[in-house]
Amino acid sequence: MPSALHYPDLDAALTIRRDAYGVAHIEAATDHDAWFGQGFAAAQDRLWQMEYDRRRAVGRWSEAAGPGGLPADRLAVRLGLESAARADLDAMAPDVRAMFEAYAKGVNAFLATNPVLPPEFALTGITPEPWEPWHSIALFKIRHILMGLWQWKVACAGLLGRVGPETWEKLRFLPAVGTAVVLPPGTKVMELYLHASEEIAAAAEHLGFLSEIEAGSNSWVVSGDRTATGRPVLCNDSHRALDVPNAYWQVHVAGPDFNVSGATFAGFPGFPHFGFNGSTGWNITHTQADYQDLFIEKFEGPDGDRYLTESGSRPAERSKHTIRVRGADAESVETWKTRHGPVVHGDPRSGMAIALSYTALQPGRRPFDGLRATLVAKDVHQLFEAQRTWVDPVNNLVAADTSGNIGYMVRGELPVRASRAGRRLPVPGWTGEHEWLGSVPFEELPRSVNPAEGFFATANQRVIAADEPYISAYFASPSRADRLVELLGTGATLTPQAIAGFQDDTTSKPARTWARFLEGHGPFAGDAERARALLSNWDGNLLPERAEPLLYAYFRRAVMHELFVPLIGEDAWGFLTTDLNPGLGRIAAGLVAEIVAHLPDGAQPPDGRSWAAVLRPALETAWRRASALAGPDPASWRWADHHQTGSRNPLSAVFPDAGLDPPRIVIGGDADTIKNAGYGISGKRDFVISQTSVYRQVVDFAAPDEASYVIPGGVSGDSRSPHFADQLPLWAACERIPMHRLAGQAAAAAVSEIRLRP
Repeated sequence: MPSALHYPDLDAALTIRRDAYGVAHIEAATDHDAWFGQGFAAAQDRLWQMEYDRRRAVGRWSEAAGPGGLPADRLAVRLGLESAARADLDAMAPDVRAMFEAYAKGVNAFLATNPVLPPEFALTGITPEPWEPWHSIALFKIRHILMGLWQWKVACAGLLGRVGPETWEKLRFLPAVGTAVVLPPGTKVMELYLHASEEIAAAAEHLGFLSEIEAGSNSWVVSGDRTATGRPVLCNDSHRALDVPNAYWQVHVAGPDFNVSGATFAGFPGFPHFGFNGSTGWNITHTQADYQDLFIEKFEGPDGDRYLTESGSRPAERSKHTIRVRGADAESVETWKTRHGPVVHGDPRSGMAIALSYTALQPGRRPFDGLRATLVAKDVHQLFEAQRTWVDPVNNLVAADTSGNIGYMVRGELPVRASRAGRRLPVPGWTGEHEWLGSVPFEELPRSVNPAEGFFATANQRVIAADEPYISAYFASPSRADRLVELLGTGATLTPQAIAGFQDDTTSKPARTWARFLEGHGPFAGDAERARALLSNWDGNLLPERAEPLLYAYFRRAVMHELFVPLIGEDAWGFLTTDLNPGLGRIAAGLVAEIVAHLPDGAQPPDGRSWAAVLRPALETAWRRASALAGPDPASWRWADHHQTGSRNPLSAVFPDAGLDPPRIVIGGDADTIKNAGYGISGKRDFVISQTSVYRQVVDFAAPDEASYVIPGGVSGDSRSPHFADQLPLWAACERIPMHRLAGQAAAAAVSEIRLRP
């Protein structure tokens, strides 16, 4: 590409420098040019990823993936994200809309250079189309609609149908809620739940459900009162699946009155999740909030053109869509919408279907109006005020500033409901008893600045002890949060190096709890005793070179099976542990987390058996399976040999020989450790890492110009690029690369430079 290019849309000269890792450093004289440059650089690095996201958002993925993409496209079309994205754009404040418009111009300017396209375009026969501002919003929505509790509620309903209300009430997998289960009567409803589960499973691989499952994260900030330097330290680990390319893209953008480094989605302007502007740093974790309800609707008429309400029937909104399919005939899809939202599961012609109420699909919101104010926030207080209109996802926002403040807030829209019934399960839509009454006022969202403890630590755990404002019936296992509090809460003075070093922590509190528990049981005989002896002498650290983590991984699966199959049966357990429905994994993880949390307090197996009757077969199974996989001598077992990344491009299933995937790499830990490295519960791929940290950032406010970040891959999405996976070894070692946020730093670190001129 030439070192200078000319575009009539620019206000002034624009510089894009690239450092040794290919990260773009954009320097612009106007806001318009800054976002133009960010769009241009994103298209340079991640054009195919942007294409993938906008296609899966609007139901056009089958044009690239072929017939295998149809289940995903059918569901995406039902969601109606295109109309929601266009509505958000129309409602935007003018200065924010200008960001999206300039960004789109930058993407299209890159396309006008007639670039060498990423290989996926040739493989699929797709030609990149012009980028439109609403595409950025649709892209953002598809990456977050899958993070709510919608699939979890479907999974809860499916499990309830399989085990019945009596057994359901015995299953402790989430904090207790105050009301009884509401389940509309009849087998037809259960058929609908099962159909919904099947639709989610069919769409999972292509639509990206697995990419967003358990979209947890860690973040922590320590005040200067607790650090050796007297200044705050801000850290984060964002956890998602290992997408190819990585979910987040690093970039540095300097405009006339802001200078921000961080990460965002390629295709989206600004820094909504992670950034540092020289004065204030911010990061997010998922709050696990409940802002998606499922309503069972009753429909009338041969075409399901009316649905019931408490005051009679109303006409449903119906429309038809055509899905084009690579290598096959097009398919016509009909969609319905009720007062609650789009019908996402079921066929209204049958008389019953499920509609989704979701804050990000509600009209009249202006969710991104604070994007620019975030960039220029001088302190934590200004940063928090900039989140006033934020809608989705609901986040734990953690921040620090150069004045020494540290802060935490819940940002996003929390619905206020007329009843509690929809917190775990779909509810009747025709009674009027379960409607949304409004939203929790911004001023009432949980928030704190400069706490007495001297730190904040978030890892998707319960936010407040009280039930109001209601946030969720489901939260992640507290294991990572408990470990962070254990490390941060000693009262000791901590160095910045120690605080950042917690990103590399592979100690599992549940593993340690099981080890201590096994010390007090047995001895057993044979393989069960061999397993018990090895695990009971272990400190719970899942280091790559150790043998115990492999045995523990098998024990964890086996003890879950022993604990719950006698209660719910093999059929329900098989349903619960499939990798295809993300909500199911949440329930299974919650079941074992509740048991582990109460082991020190004398927890008993839920079916009333003795612990010996549970532990003996679980230990035997674990030893037998570890021996079959790694050999009979535990001295030769290594967690590293079986616990590796397995990232796959969305097209690898269609084009397995195209060389689209990055190399595998070894790390320690599991889903319960701060260095998150989760794997599927089903055992289908054994311990291949399916979820881990996809963006780490550290800002030490004693040395803010040395802020750093890393991703498990590289800034380029092109598998032929030297920057496709060049950060992967650093990421595995929990090392980071410098942000080079200052102009002089970016210039000194530049290995290439292009100038875009009017």
